[in-house]
Amino acid sequence: MVQVCTRVFTDFCHNPLGIQIHHAHKSHAKESERVESSSGPARTHECLADSKPTIVGPRVEHKDEFTCKGGVDAGRLVNLARKGLYSTAKEMGGNVLLEEQWDCEIRHPRYQCRDQFKVTIHYSATVARSFCPDAQKPVEIQAAKGIKGLMTVIDRQPEF
Repeated sequence: MVQVCTRVFTDFCHNPLGIQIHHAHKSHAKESERVESSSGPARTHECLADSKPTIVGPRVEHKDEFTCKGGVDAGRLVNLARKGLYSTAKEMGGNVLLEEQWDCEIRHPRYQCRDQFKVTIHYSATVARSFCPDAQKPVEIQAAKGIKGLMTVIDRQPEF
């Protein structure tokens, strides 16, 4: 009886609330989960294919990093990245984008809030001039994979 009481008392002193502690093995823990999508190979919008635009600048790239909460509307974020690239093209004397290509990576870091996501978008295109207007939308936008939920953009870091 004394041994049982001593053991219970010792167990209580080491863990007074009776909480079971489980240690996660680092080999099983992932740093983040990823969702990736892209436009595929570089392509030009069909409306510009027959117009024979004149290339006026080099191939330009634009990178955006977003922090989103609640969900990710990847199509909308790719469109924002394209608008940033298009404004750069206009500064270079162009009015259309040719041979467009984009990729999108959504990361869900395990160590942050459950509903926060880091989104990186790379968009590249060749700057040109044409008599036909620019399409004003990304190529292959239907390929953009997002995360369901109401998206709130907390932060945006553009890099040109």
